[in-house]
Amino acid sequence: MWCLPDDKSKSVIAAAEQIHSAHRECHLHLPQTAIVFFMSKGTEYLAERYDAVEMAEPFPRFLNRCPIWEIKEFQVCFLDGGRGAPQAADTVETLAALGVRNIIAVGMFGAFSQSVQLGETITPEKAFVEEGTSLHYYESIEESYPDHSLLDMTVSLFGMKTYPIVSTDAVYRQTFRKEQLWRDNGAVGVDMETSAVFSVSRYLGLKAAALLMVSDIHPAEPDDPKWAWSMTKEMRHQLADKAITLAKVWNK
Repeated sequence: MWCLPDDKSKSVIAAAEQIHSAHRECHLHLPQTAIVFFMSKGTEYLAERYDAVEMAEPFPRFLNRCPIWEIKEFQVCFLDGGRGAPQAADTVETLAALGVRNIIAVGMFGAFSQSVQLGETITPEKAFVEEGTSLHYYESIEESYPDHSLLDMTVSLFGMKTYPIVSTDAVYRQTFRKEQLWRDNGAVGVDMETSAVFSVSRYLGLKAAALLMVSDIHPAEPDDPKWAWSMTKEMRHQLADKAITLAKVWNK
């Protein structure tokens, strides 16, 4: 059983109740815009590069509390969103419960198309849903979408290309045949979180978009050169700077 169309009962655990659980009492007051990193080193860079203040309490999501920072000048907060669709959904739900209305997801993806190059940043126009989390929010969902106004702003601001991507739970089941089918559907790469960020944000009435950088190129055939990790510190920094620029323009 996934999402039951006639289920009107309440969730056993809800984000608004979780943040004020018996274990803690949350007093966080967050700005309306959040940058959520689904990669390492992004929060550390922004905390050092900009006039960011670590908030007095950790971010109170269900799966692994973490530090959260605020840049008051830009009216934005930022944090590490975790890894995978379940933690992404937990992060989005908790941000919504704390008053956030706009989410800029920042991460990496593995490319399996010649349409994109290593180190290129795109903003996905949609994400094919191959993770299970979204299916607990919608009776049927094959694709999830960003907020169109935020997507258009991102494309206009950076002159950035936009393509479909795929989000999956199964790292070790990205087979050559499956990646060919993804290519046939127009997707250029794969990550683990974006489709859940889009679907859960829309379900909760939030606006969301994503900035994703090509971190590696997948082989198209078994005899091609093997997969290799290629993301550098400088590439992470460039991506984080783009997120701040987008947040500043969005908040004007």
